[in-house]
Amino acid sequence: MTSFGSPGFPVLALLAASAALIGFQPAPARAHGTMTTPHSRVYACAQGNIENPSDPACRAASAVSGTQTFYDWMGINQANANGNHQAVVPDGKLCSGNNPTFSGLDLPRSDWQATSIAPDASGRFEFRFRGTAPHATRDWVFYATRDGWDPAKPLAWGDLEEFCRIGNTPLSSDGTYRLSCPLPSRSGRHVIYNTWQRSDSTEAFYTCIDVTFDGGPPPPPTWRDVGPLSAQADQPAGTLVTLSIFNSDGSQAERIETTLAAGETGAAVWPQRVGQNVNGRALYGRIGVLNNGAVTPIAAAVGNRVYVTGNRTHRIDIRVPDLPPPTWRDNGPLTAQNALPVGTVVTLRVFNANGSDAERIDTTLAEGQTSITAWPLRVAQTVNATSAHARIGVLANGAIAPVASATANRVYLNSADRRHQIDIRVPDVSGDYDYAYPAGIGSYIPGQTVVKASDGKRYACRPFPEGQWCNIDHDAYRPGTGWAWRDAWIPY
Repeated sequence: MTSFGSPGFPVLALLAASAALIGFQPAPARAHGTMTTPHSRVYACAQGNIENPSDPACRAASAVSGTQTFYDWMGINQANANGNHQAVVPDGKLCSGNNPTFSGLDLPRSDWQATSIAPDASGRFEFRFRGTAPHATRDWVFYATRDGWDPAKPLAWGDLEEFCRIGNTPLSSDGTYRLSCPLPSRSGRHVIYNTWQRSDSTEAFYTCIDVTFDGGPPPPPTWRDVGPLSAQADQPAGTLVTLSIFNSDGSQAERIETTLAAGETGAAVWPQRVGQNVNGRALYGRIGVLNNGAVTPIAAAVGNRVYVTGNRTHRIDIRVPDLPPPTWRDNGPLTAQNALPVGTVVTLRVFNANGSDAERIDTTLAEGQTSITAWPLRVAQTVNATSAHARIGVLANGAIAPVASATANRVYLNSADRRHQIDIRVPDVSGDYDYAYPAGIGSYIPGQTVVKASDGKRYACRPFPEGQWCNIDHDAYRPGTGWAWRDAWIPY
């Protein structure tokens, strides 16, 4: 058997085998979910006769992408979205999430099954998303098609307006995510589009929901300008920004808290993030720029304003976390001696004073990341985004920034008692493989097994824990050809 630690898979610095692999049994494949209240386009079709749909739109979709579209109703995804939805899902492919398995859902038609929806007394609606596998969430974002949208044309990002954004939401005991949003001012037939971005992965999910807004829109509120939300400076991650709104008698009407995460702390960024959170949750307040009755937050340090209804007042509180900045100690260089092949795994290991593992961070090099100047930069970016104890780059004025260089990057640790080690595992180029896929499936070893796929190329089973997917006998994970093959395999 070819092993990543054998002569057929040379090791520049050997890694210890994980004892967790012993006796490991892969978990069954899990899907992720879709909107069921109101029902999504794919879920509505999945409730009918999948093999012989009677609904005209479902039948047309099946003719384009097959019945698997509806059997896999819970899996419209992009594995590497990371919030860049418009980059991975182009115009005309929104309902399929640019996933070929679901391409029939992109057909521009006016007869998709629609659900009638109406706001409650507060102008809100509770969307329910059936979660077949729970995930930590960066955000749920809801869009509605603009007035004048033409259902006979392919759905495009320019047809949509965002109306609600919600952060991490727990899965209810009945297996649903309950997502309360203020409904936009719409009447008649529209499409509501939803994106669900995980925070524990770059994977995101996409949902088209055909609806009819009943009884016309609720009367729009009259927003009163009560002052600016201006950023005087950047804020540290973990800062809590609170909008409190008070009734005319001084009692608190509502309180909306926003915790700033990494990437949301710049002076031109955090006011918009606060506005997005407030506008998605508040009944009596909005933050942003008022235009034709709608308040939209903008990315600017100055320009966003606070609006309330009636005679209410407000207060903005900013609480900065009381955390001392880390002191980074230079612990040695990250030096590249040569370029590395695609699929190389570069590992930073950090050890405590007693020799125990503090953390381990793996970076798998992809195309464009393997040159002598590029791979140290890529490793540093991964470490700096995920490590609790280490940074890699060039230290200047207390900040550590990675650079594209073979020799300039250095490893910094936040404790004098810790030490580090860089391990590099280079994939085999000899032509050997263990199985011709799918022979042997069920006995593949994460981090070791290499197969020859139907496309004639070789693929290595990803290290634990992703390597569990290698042993799942499903078309989605077929190396090189399945739509989710990169979750399980590394090009060899």
